[in-house]
Amino acid sequence: MGSMRYKAAAMQRVQDLVRRGYPRWVAGVVPREKIARLEAKFAARYATAADRNERRRRRRHGAGNAFLVVYLPPRQPYAVWWLLVDEAHPAQHYEALQDARQVRITMPNPYWCPEVWQADYELVRLDNIWTWRLVEARRDEWAKRIRDAVSRSDRETRNRLVRQAIYSMRKMPGFRGVRDDVRALIRDMKSDWSRIRRKGEALPAIPKRPPYVRRIKHE
Repeated sequence: MGSMRYKAAAMQRVQDLVRRGYPRWVAGVVPREKIARLEAKFAARYATAADRNERRRRRRHGAGNAFLVVYLPPRQPYAVWWLLVDEAHPAQHYEALQDARQVRITMPNPYWCPEVWQADYELVRLDNIWTWRLVEARRDEWAKRIRDAVSRSDRETRNRLVRQAIYSMRKMPGFRGVRDDVRALIRDMKSDWSRIRRKGEALPAIPKRPPYVRRIKHE
């Protein structure tokens, strides 16, 4: 098992598991020092640490399989975790599982505290493909950030804020839904710039959408 340090890796792992037939889920936040205890508990209770052969045997006997995904950003005191199981797993009798096809799995911002867990991304099905996109609240925040940057009266401040926004969007995890969100935000930025700014003032260089997330080999 082991926790994942990178957001894109954890998001890809959750996405792959849902796509492969593990749509039932429950999630939570755990202090860094209690991660090992959490992993041991779920391994003993739900066989989340089973190897490939054991999972094959469980599947053959209708016992179901479960996976635990833990995301621990560097230098953060808390980790977020997801338990994902298939339809046959008995965890449904002991955990308050939800269905990813009905209740969306979310990825929170890594700079959280247990009391404030704000979602940044949600797992959705677009054109029959599972992908991640920004939650509505984050899209609205980005749209406001861009409008505020473009409308600044001071040229130096305006260009600096626009460049910072472009840089931050470029760093988003490049899943299809996120890339579509970034494309829409950049389109709105260009429109706002043309409408608000003088024609002779060039918009800072706009990069391409975030690069696609590289495939990470999992079991």
